[in-house]
Amino acid sequence: MARSADAFPSKYLKSSEVKARPIVATISRVVQEVVGQEKELKWVIHFEDGVKPMVCNKTNFETIEADFGDSNDWPGHKIKIYCARTSFQGKGTDGIRVQTIVPKPAPKDDLNDEIAF
Repeated sequence: MARSADAFPSKYLKSSEVKARPIVATISRVVQEVVGQEKELKWVIHFEDGVKPMVCNKTNFETIEADFGDSNDWPGHKIKIYCARTSFQGKGTDGIRVQTIVPKPAPKDDLNDEIAF
């Protein structure tokens, strides 16, 4: 028997696709697209390496913006995409959440400090 996700595949990433295992993806571009039955204009994040695009809600947008700045600066950065319980219209449901992956600064080599004279 077919499941609805198999019978009607989505163009965009769904929480069920990251429920068992999070995905780490590199952002390639961020654009506004007309999405859904209501034909709403929403932010969509596209990724490298064949990962489906993700419709970005306000919570995820603000999470990424806090670490990477303006959405024009997001391409090339990595994020972890995972499933988390959230509330939608007063009911508990699975949702997509993101965590930024910020590179750690290179360790400072204490032996090569310049000495001012």
